[in-house]
Amino acid sequence: MIKAVNIAVLIITVLSSVTFAACADKTTQVNKLSVDLIYGSAALWGKTITGVQWMPDDNGFTYYELDPSNNQSYIWYYNLKKLEKISLLDNQKITEFDTQLAGAQLNLDSYILSPTGDELLLSSDTDLFLYDIKTSKFKQLTRDQAAETAPQFSPDGTEIAFLKDYNIYDIDIVSGSVVQLTTQGTQDLLVGQADWVYGEEFSIDTGFIWSPDGRHIAYYQMDQSAVPIFPIIDFIPPDNVVQNTHYPRAGENNSIVKIGIVSVKDFSTVWMDIGSNTDIYIPRIKWMPDSGSLAIQRLNRLQDKLELLSADIQTGKTRIILTEQNASGWIDIYDDLTFIQGGKQFIWSSNRSGYKHLYLYNIDGIQVQQLTSGKWEVDDLVGIDEENELAYFRSTEKASWERHLYSVDLTGSGLRQITQGDGWHTISMPADCSCYLDFFCTYIQPNKVSLYSAEGMPIDVVEPNDVAELQNLDLVKPEFLTFVSDEGVELPAFMIKPPDFNPAKKYPVLMYTYGGPAIQVVCDQWEDDARKRNLWHEMMAQEGYIIFTLDNRDTIGRGRDFEQAVYRQWGTLDIQDKIAGVKYLQKLPYVDGSRIGIWGWSHGGYLTCMCMLKAADYFTTGIAVAPPTDWLNYDTIYTERYMGLPQENQEGYETSSALNYADGLKGKLLIIHGTADDNVHMSNTMQMIYAFENGRQPFDLMIYPRKKHHMDGQDTKVHLFNLMTDYIKRNL
Repeated sequence: MIKAVNIAVLIITVLSSVTFAACADKTTQVNKLSVDLIYGSAALWGKTITGVQWMPDDNGFTYYELDPSNNQSYIWYYNLKKLEKISLLDNQKITEFDTQLAGAQLNLDSYILSPTGDELLLSSDTDLFLYDIKTSKFKQLTRDQAAETAPQFSPDGTEIAFLKDYNIYDIDIVSGSVVQLTTQGTQDLLVGQADWVYGEEFSIDTGFIWSPDGRHIAYYQMDQSAVPIFPIIDFIPPDNVVQNTHYPRAGENNSIVKIGIVSVKDFSTVWMDIGSNTDIYIPRIKWMPDSGSLAIQRLNRLQDKLELLSADIQTGKTRIILTEQNASGWIDIYDDLTFIQGGKQFIWSSNRSGYKHLYLYNIDGIQVQQLTSGKWEVDDLVGIDEENELAYFRSTEKASWERHLYSVDLTGSGLRQITQGDGWHTISMPADCSCYLDFFCTYIQPNKVSLYSAEGMPIDVVEPNDVAELQNLDLVKPEFLTFVSDEGVELPAFMIKPPDFNPAKKYPVLMYTYGGPAIQVVCDQWEDDARKRNLWHEMMAQEGYIIFTLDNRDTIGRGRDFEQAVYRQWGTLDIQDKIAGVKYLQKLPYVDGSRIGIWGWSHGGYLTCMCMLKAADYFTTGIAVAPPTDWLNYDTIYTERYMGLPQENQEGYETSSALNYADGLKGKLLIIHGTADDNVHMSNTMQMIYAFENGRQPFDLMIYPRKKHHMDGQDTKVHLFNLMTDYIKRNL
């Protein structure tokens, strides 16, 4: 066993033993996966369709597509009447306009369709450009060194608001005149944008919104001057560079948030009354249809009480429409709030019944009807057809590891499943709900995009996404299952067996985990992100390992009680469920119960560390990527939502810290971290190392300079997963 003091020697040994498999020659048949094929080649990526935007007349839609076969980017228009698509813009067309664009690199994947459907708004690193679809001409809207970000068309398409130098600006498209709407913004006083923790944990991409009538803009103001600063160090230059980031850790100061309404006419701001308590969150704001009121969601610091406010934009006065409270857990934030009947009613989602469901309210907060019910979860609201009084949504009604489209009458009757085919359906619908795009995938099949009528009748296949190379691979579809733990808890799971599986043999098992809230990994879904875990798991199955994953208590898709069972006590019931998974596996005649490993990323890295330390008798090998090892290191919103304030739950924070169990390590543990990780700081890994060193515990380590939480970069991904592959082969 190599001691911690010999880490440098260990890294050299590990790196020298990593074998980089050559990518299969394109002229030969691909029949076995390799890390280079998965991460170092575009052969298995398929075509990525994103940014679907429906035309204002609902007669078509636009979308962005990356074709990996030629590395070309396209913006397409699909005509619903003709059932055909035409290319609106691509890399080649932009090249033809190089002189006019002065060499600007335009980001096609972040295009915005104008409200009239006649233009595309595009951005470079610093400037904004308008592309006229009919004339195929570009117009450069801004031309300066400062970056214009987060651009938004006004509802009538005549103006564009954007952020520059920490403030909100507005440009008239025809005249080109620019006005500055706010002036108070600074590096510490953010205007129209979210701070780091709001962006990460509340998924707020844009901090300002036009009113429906185009006369006002509602915006966030965030004073982060009292938020502690955390340093991120770049070790590569001889003179190390420090980047300071405002990062509030559990129990520390958050930004003080205000909501303002600025007039586009006279630039005056009216501040909304969100209460005298500044230690709160405003996770969502949304305009009401009449443009005279703003809906504001106010959440307390403990995140167990959520209030929906209606704010008068002329006076700033607010009133509470409804309140959600949870005395024994937290309140989840959803994006389903939808106003109907001109703002007289709205759709609201809540898990107060034990499962997330849809409710119909009038504007005074009186419940009109519960629209859905049952021991299953509504995933998201897709659309409201007011004319036919139907709500469209996705849910887990069929199975927790699948997603399907359903409809229900606004009376709460007539529940109907619309999509067919076992797997994962992601839906995009136009405003009139006359049809829908179905992005359908399974664990081993990338997204196939098809057009259907609202009733579910097939119309056309927009993108078949038939990846020929995948057909030549010996991929194994996971076996989805549930089992009951010794505590009587039913746990969902799946298993991938080797392609040449022999029930008479004994196989080692590699368990994958995330295991944290708001996520589930037992999904019949293609992983289309840069990590491509599915294919790597398939590769490891080809190498003779059984791949197993389970959703422990703390994960979504099984109801509120299942998710919130671990409230204020991470590292307890979630670890018991992992042990239950091992016990289940050990009863199977084809599993080698003495060779069970585990790996995970982020929260999954944390659970990997805890399993290797607190359940060392069950797991022999672990790989923890970017693990938060002590929750006192992590941000306020995420940590306190599930663990409470550290000042009020000292015992919970102590028992949940992996640092306190360093002496329990028995097997082989590899920790991997990026030095530029601004999400889970590398201090987590450094503290874990320190605890291991003080206990003279052997462990393995890999550090990636300049890499953030997702370890982006093709070379890095190839290096990382070759390292992980080699580690598993040598130790499990």
